[in-house]
Amino acid sequence: MSEPPRITIPEGLQQWMSYRKFAGPLPRVFILESNYWIDGACKRAAEQMGWEVGRAPVVLGGSMPREMLAGLLQSLAEFRPDFILSINLSGMDDTGLFARLFADLGIPSAAWFVDDPRTILMNRTLYASPLAVGITWEASYRDYLIECGFAEAHTLPLAVDDTLFNAPPAESWSFPPAFVGHSMTEFAMSEWAWVEERPHVAGPLHAAFDAGRVTRENFARNLAAILGEEVVSGFDPDERRHAELVCFIEGTKRLRQSLIETLAPEGICACGDEAWQHIAPYWSGTIDYENTLPSFYQQCEVNLNTTSLQMATTVNQRVFDCPAAGGFLLTDAQSALWNLFDVEHEVVVYRSLDEAVELLRYYRAHPEARRPLIEKARKRILGEHTYRHRLERLAEIMRNRFAG
Repeated sequence: MSEPPRITIPEGLQQWMSYRKFAGPLPRVFILESNYWIDGACKRAAEQMGWEVGRAPVVLGGSMPREMLAGLLQSLAEFRPDFILSINLSGMDDTGLFARLFADLGIPSAAWFVDDPRTILMNRTLYASPLAVGITWEASYRDYLIECGFAEAHTLPLAVDDTLFNAPPAESWSFPPAFVGHSMTEFAMSEWAWVEERPHVAGPLHAAFDAGRVTRENFARNLAAILGEEVVSGFDPDERRHAELVCFIEGTKRLRQSLIETLAPEGICACGDEAWQHIAPYWSGTIDYENTLPSFYQQCEVNLNTTSLQMATTVNQRVFDCPAAGGFLLTDAQSALWNLFDVEHEVVVYRSLDEAVELLRYYRAHPEARRPLIEKARKRILGEHTYRHRLERLAEIMRNRFAG
């Protein structure tokens, strides 16, 4: 097998980049920006802490233009970071060329996965090196990152950007109970269209959904736990990836629709893409994450949450954003809640849709019971679960491995 391609690095640049990492009192982080919402959250958090922040635009998919690549190299050489941060490996090419470039330049890198890394890495070890650390928001994927060759793998949950979501509870409410999120309808249709052209992939997927095997627990294990090893072993890498995406997207779509349909008699409103208006009795359009959602959370009587199928144990962004913005949240029972909160006093959790109905009715009838829960959850989040806290932990991980 031939050696994978590498970018030739001039000797002078190699010497220039052989500086000591983490030599200063505060980290120097270089963020590959690809329009993930978390890019901006990390940038703002780092700047709040006085870190030096370098940035370069990258693409989520496809080829990076020559000018963009030149700008990235120039920025790295000028900034000389302690480490590079990418979200979901954004900016990395399919051949792993940039991962090898960063390693050859001697720059540590952290890849923070906030979506299923199996559909991103596809079992490839192209992005691994002794200088690459894998970070996952969901603990069940940690071993997979090690299998894909990352030098270390750690769990780092999501958090709140308190420059956006930071307000006390409201005294009154303008909006009825609501769920804010995408219906996943369009995404599911796109993925199903791809697999339906391959009956040997579509058939087992339909059978798995019909048999109830597409569960959170099975998804956390692997695709074979849903479809069977004998089926999955016959898939090529693209077929495996799209089959996993169908399970995640269609499974999450069904969870969200079940929540809306069950709570429809209680007057729950769906906020998100236009497909909701064909599913939910009440639809109030899309809500902008940065500009509108914080005040909506605060002004909504009860905010409902259901967690994506790709998260076996961890919690999603709503769990942090909503209470920090002064909103009341009713969420499903993810096991990580008990590690992140004092659940009895800070979080209201439902374990079934029937219980969700009961709890929704209770807290609508007892608004005085909501405020103390919001205040305690908000204090916990702002004190322990901001992106400043997450970046401090990330810097600790990187410093412990790469300082000096």
